[in-house]
Amino acid sequence: MIHGPCGELNLNSPCMKDGKCTKRYPRELIHETQTGGDGYPLYKRRKPDEGGYITTLKMPNAVVDIDNGWIVPYSPLLSKTFDAHINVEYCNSVKSIKYICKYVNKGSDMAVFGLGNKTDEIEQFQMGRYISSNEAVWRIFSFSIYDQFPTVQHLAVHLENGQRVYFTEKNAEAKAEQPPHTTLTAFFELCSTDDFAKILLYPEVPKYYTWNTSQKKFMRSKNGAIVPEYLGVYSSHALGRVYTVHPNNAEFYYSRLLLHTIKGPTSFTALKTIDENECETYREACFRLGLLESDKRWNTTLTKASLTNYPKQIRTLFEIILTTCAPSNPRELWKTHRESLSEDILRQSRITDPNQECSDDIFNQALLLIEDICLSINNKVLSQLRMPALIRTKYNIYDSYLTREQLYDVQQL
Repeated sequence: MIHGPCGELNLNSPCMKDGKCTKRYPRELIHETQTGGDGYPLYKRRKPDEGGYITTLKMPNAVVDIDNGWIVPYSPLLSKTFDAHINVEYCNSVKSIKYICKYVNKGSDMAVFGLGNKTDEIEQFQMGRYISSNEAVWRIFSFSIYDQFPTVQHLAVHLENGQRVYFTEKNAEAKAEQPPHTTLTAFFELCSTDDFAKILLYPEVPKYYTWNTSQKKFMRSKNGAIVPEYLGVYSSHALGRVYTVHPNNAEFYYSRLLLHTIKGPTSFTALKTIDENECETYREACFRLGLLESDKRWNTTLTKASLTNYPKQIRTLFEIILTTCAPSNPRELWKTHRESLSEDILRQSRITDPNQECSDDIFNQALLLIEDICLSINNKVLSQLRMPALIRTKYNIYDSYLTREQLYDVQQL
């Protein structure tokens, strides 16, 4: 892995004289590696008098002195594995990556040119953007520079009374009494008054209606293809895209899922009404519509684990399922497997009371242990994971905090 300043070692290079490079080698000899904020670091290359290595390389026509400045960082393992010269450099700045991908990041071509006049005492320099002949002709003929097709209408999504409202001190009361419509509330109102809108999903509305920003309402499109059987309805190529919602924001996420499934809802209540039965949550409505996976596999997993694993291991598995796998009905999972999850707590209680059986107190202690681990995994209590509420006494809280603060290695400290 010996390279000269001009690439591979070449004694015939014009910069080589008597086996030595007459140009200043860019890789300087330094005692320690220097990592600046401007690209690649300067690697440690010690001088011979500071412990660096030096050797003499005999060539057919000359003898060359090789020191650390000639060595390129490389991995012997990679070179041996692939039988090739593979340089290893460490990028410590985005500038290095930009250099590699410069055609993506550099922007328009630039050119600096000067306007000189012999009568002027000061030269005038101006920086301008270079335009090729093809682009120049395109602009001369006034062709469009960019185009967007089809039109994309962003659609708001929020829970009831959860829309964003801007107000001042003067109009705060008026805004609170009658907040302005969003595209979602305007969609509910449209479905209440327009029969055609009742057969549409929320993302399909922009294809047949345009959003009037000033009036905050959907208006029927006046141009486009005629929709058969519906007088005065025209379809366009416009697309509707509902803003994304993270699954961790549970009810918010499930309401968005329903908007892509239920046609023509007239209100938030109608959105979660399935077969004329109003559900308590949007998640329950999604479950009734079959939009969520069943917990059959999680139920089978916990059943198999309870046959061979200790209760603590089963609780760990249950905690991972709760925090990372988003089960559809975690309460039912807990109800089915709570005895195996709290078996060790029951056994410990029977030391003092042999007649002790499973009770709410035993299950509560198991829930306390489960919640402590869930808090450490994703910082959520059981109520946020749709699990039964537990009773945490002051002693439990103190004991949990005390245990957490004592988790340190005395010998290491």
